[in-house]
Amino acid sequence: MKKLTQGLAMAAAVGFAGVAQAAYIDAVANANAPGAVAEQSVPGDNDYATRISGTWTADAPLYNVGDTVLFGHNLKSTSSDLFKLTFTYLGKEAADNNQFYWGNTLVFDTNSSVDDQYSAVFYGGLDALLNFKFINGSGVTINNDGANGSQFNNIAKPNSSTNFNLFYVEEDYFVISLDDGYVGDDNHDDMVIAVRATKVPEPGTLALLGLGLAGIAVRMKGRKKA
Repeated sequence: MKKLTQGLAMAAAVGFAGVAQAAYIDAVANANAPGAVAEQSVPGDNDYATRISGTWTADAPLYNVGDTVLFGHNLKSTSSDLFKLTFTYLGKEAADNNQFYWGNTLVFDTNSSVDDQYSAVFYGGLDALLNFKFINGSGVTINNDGANGSQFNNIAKPNSSTNFNLFYVEEDYFVISLDDGYVGDDNHDDMVIAVRATKVPEPGTLALLGLGLAGIAVRMKGRKKA
């Protein structure tokens, strides 16, 4: 029994270790990269980094003033396998009701609670762009496509722009920071979303893990009786 339990536990550990696999998403430059110099780093008035104003998660910011960001870039799949995407709402500075969508599903708006999460499985395949978008308070749509890095000028606010920057946290982990086009507020803190990609566990791996945990439970129960 002892050998069986040890074997199940080891199998579960090996199966669980197999869940950890990276390189599912990455940033790719579009025709608008690299953008203006001012768009390539976090400015001093970015409220997510400085916490001067706005509504933000209590955690420390994932980027700081002066850090390099990716302007005129998109997020794409780097794997032909299915994988899980988890989006986390980090907060907002804007007063307008900006919205974040996965496909046609409204995931967050600026009335959401910070730290809210949404998960989905990505089926797009290798090199496909992730299917997310923002819609700002004026109804302008900012897709994750080859145009997101351009300056979408609002006729009523000629000094404004509507786009997003990406910040690389670590492999398979990015921050998406929206600039919603409000005049004089070109600092990409109007709505900030984190996205992390992880492996979708295979049914066989989950079953193996369950057997291992069951074996451990049986062994612990036997010890208590003894």
